[in-house]
Amino acid sequence: MDFSSLFFSCVLMVASLFGSGQTQQSRNFITVDGADLRAKMEAAQKLGRAQSPQTRFWLAYSFDVRPGIAVDPGEAQFHGNMMTYDDLSVFIGKVNGVTVETRNLAVFLLYEPDGAVVSRLEVYNLDRPREYRGYPVYWLGRGGNEESLNLLRQIVSNDRSRKLTEHGIVAIALHDDPRVAGVLKNLVNSSLEQDARRTAVHWIGFTGGEMPFLTDLVRNESESVEMRETAAYAIGISKDAAALNILTELYRTIPNREIRRKLIFAISVNDNEEAATDFLIRIAKTDADTEARKQAMFWLGQKAGEKTLGVLKDAVDDPDTEVQKQAVFVLSRRPNDEAVPLLIKIARTHPKGEIRKEAIFWLGRTGDPRALTFFEELLSK
Repeated sequence: MDFSSLFFSCVLMVASLFGSGQTQQSRNFITVDGADLRAKMEAAQKLGRAQSPQTRFWLAYSFDVRPGIAVDPGEAQFHGNMMTYDDLSVFIGKVNGVTVETRNLAVFLLYEPDGAVVSRLEVYNLDRPREYRGYPVYWLGRGGNEESLNLLRQIVSNDRSRKLTEHGIVAIALHDDPRVAGVLKNLVNSSLEQDARRTAVHWIGFTGGEMPFLTDLVRNESESVEMRETAAYAIGISKDAAALNILTELYRTIPNREIRRKLIFAISVNDNEEAATDFLIRIAKTDADTEARKQAMFWLGQKAGEKTLGVLKDAVDDPDTEVQKQAVFVLSRRPNDEAVPLLIKIARTHPKGEIRKEAIFWLGRTGDPRALTFFEELLSK
């Protein structure tokens, strides 16, 4: 392990040691006592209503956080999935090979002055400084998972604000509890808000263990294309060992071309990279759907290695002109040391003038000195 990785590991260790205690900013919170989360909430609401002059106020509590997830982790060069919901950013991945986690998180509920209406729901990283918009914060301590999940489910089920509902679903998903997937499934089945349903489906992929449910959603022709696409992607990002086999079987058996094309992307992001690449290569070489072949080539182009590069080279000579154009475009997205010599060769020797023009166009976008030399040669003729 290099020095930067060791340093980052130490930072995470220190954060985990102190994350369960109060941070400097949380010492300014107003602590509320009670037998359980509900009792503390009721006491805090009374205190909030009694303020003079009346103003909005926050109720906040910490919870058991799912491992391997970071909320508002700060500036760094991340490698993984970053999801942004307005001003709520959630990251799943690594920095310098070390999994990034933020264990000191809390749910914040912003109440209107009457203490009855929640107008905002946030998940904040307590290790990051924040002003809380100048409103007082009533601190409820640690919330038990069952109480917290029931509270969040009630808020999400009753609210019609997209932002509040979406943040509530993410807050549910961030809990380290085996009941989370079931709560999210219930929301998918009961909610009338399509954005909320898609957010819940997305997070079921990360929580895992619900492959039959997601598979049924992909197959369900009464669902929207967007919902079926989200379910496919959720399978793709799942750590389930059967995920890739499920996706490839869906691709083989679903007749809807649009859904099959969406499945290509889900296959491309699966962790079983070698098998996923082999399947994408088969699509790129043999599929009867030209658009599917083009998409498979595009996602192959994002993967390093001679195997994928060879497929792109072969595709330049495909009988379908549209596939040839896509191959030239995808080649142009490779690193310059790979792309520029190949594009120059295509621009010099390809039998179709429109493909030579495509290669010249993308060469111009590389900004590479070798491309400039080639252009000078063309202009001198």
